[in-house]
Amino acid sequence: MNNREIDDRFSGFPPDLVALIQRYQQSHDPTLVAQIVHGIVDRYLPPGARAQIDAGNKSLSAFGLESLTLMEVILDIQDALGVTLSDEELRALANLDEASAILEKKVAALSSPNDSK
Repeated sequence: MNNREIDDRFSGFPPDLVALIQRYQQSHDPTLVAQIVHGIVDRYLPPGARAQIDAGNKSLSAFGLESLTLMEVILDIQDALGVTLSDEELRALANLDEASAILEKKVAALSSPNDSK
């Protein structure tokens, strides 16, 4: 995606997150993945959930997100990072740290022509 497409796709997101996604799309820097994942998840969190995460509870099921909302989160992350998660990978996601680790591996594979996605 170019910057204009990113602006359009993520128009309701905080400007600093949109800028981070643009930076990632240009560099494919795996170190930006966790920030992007957390920023996207934050956008959908119900009131009070941020305190749970800050207290160390990073379980995806603890956020109080409905399954449809969780699917929106996943789609946003996939679009932001330009990757696709398989059903198996989606089932393995239990917390934010694991999600970030899986996504960082996929992003690193994008820049390594000998690795598979």
